[in-house]
Amino acid sequence: MKSISFTLFWAFLIAFSISGTFASGAAKVNPPEQYFPVYDYQNDWLVYNPQYKNYVHFSQGVNEGARYVSLYVDLVKNRRYVLLLKAETESYLFLEGSLQNKINRNEWQELNIDSLYKIYKKDELLLTIYGSAGIGDKSVLLCNKKKLNDPTTIEQAGRNFINIKPITFTPFGNFAGISLILILILSVWIYNANPLSFIRLINPIEFFNNDPRDQLSKINKPYSNTVVFFVIITSMLMSFIVVFFSANKLNVFSVSTILSEKSNTLEILGDFFILSAIFFLLTYVKYICMVMAGNMLNLDKQVDIIFLKIIQSSYLFYAALFLFVFTLSFNHINWLTEMRMYVLAPFLLFYSARFLALYIVTKPPGSLINLYLFSYLCVIEIIPLIVGIKFAL
Repeated sequence: MKSISFTLFWAFLIAFSISGTFASGAAKVNPPEQYFPVYDYQNDWLVYNPQYKNYVHFSQGVNEGARYVSLYVDLVKNRRYVLLLKAETESYLFLEGSLQNKINRNEWQELNIDSLYKIYKKDELLLTIYGSAGIGDKSVLLCNKKKLNDPTTIEQAGRNFINIKPITFTPFGNFAGISLILILILSVWIYNANPLSFIRLINPIEFFNNDPRDQLSKINKPYSNTVVFFVIITSMLMSFIVVFFSANKLNVFSVSTILSEKSNTLEILGDFFILSAIFFLLTYVKYICMVMAGNMLNLDKQVDIIFLKIIQSSYLFYAALFLFVFTLSFNHINWLTEMRMYVLAPFLLFYSARFLALYIVTKPPGSLINLYLFSYLCVIEIIPLIVGIKFAL
């Protein structure tokens, strides 16, 4: 029994020594001769976890089947260095989710940190390699060049970039699609209910029609179903523009005080419906004020005409603005940052032009009534415009 125990002890000691020798003698990943290794990212690999909706550290026992592995590279701290990538099987390189190029089998590929910083203008860059499962065949090293005349840089590699960007879904993008569907449904409903009136309401030429025998307001009163739903659509278009501004950190009329944090699509939709209701109520409050001012100035017959033309012009303007913003937001064009100083210019131009157009189109005969009409339009158009611009931003 003693000899058996002694034999097992020596067998275990020899096996442990041999395994320790293999472990200590494991070959390290060495870059080409012209590079001096600074840091090995082998222990920094990450995988995306759908449950946490974030990147977590790669685990050998859990993530061995993952073909996408990622890591974050600090571009600020590692200026003047280069990244060297290598994979034992044919793989593909992604930067910030965009496919860049193919990593050939067992060939080192160089990425210049300074060039990456100039291109992406970020402090930290997400690098992803797609290939065989696991991380055993993938190597990423941070190195320093021993020679400064090596022509291999990321600018030259950039000539072969494929630039296939995966489709990304954002809460505002989802909201924009839903709001477009809602507006189209309401528009189709109005068209089916009263096609002739709907076509005339969306016709820009109809705005300039001042024929007293063929006034659109005679068959479409401000409180009729067609006009009410037309006002609802216009309010939704206005609400969409305000939500877009708020989502891009442009706080128009301090609406952020009544809106949510907009972290998901449902919250943005809630804000959208709240603002639509507010704009709808303000529109009919304006109509009540128009009726009161019209009665005082003996222009009660002109009130319905002017109100309908106001709704017509607002619909056409905000529908065009909605389509413009909708298209740019889905193409990820960040234009609002540079145009922030001039964002009110289109609104100022539109409302000023509408004031003049309303005066010309609804101008009745008689100099005294012309003065009354000018004063009336100033009260319902110019004064609200001045107050709005003062408190808009």
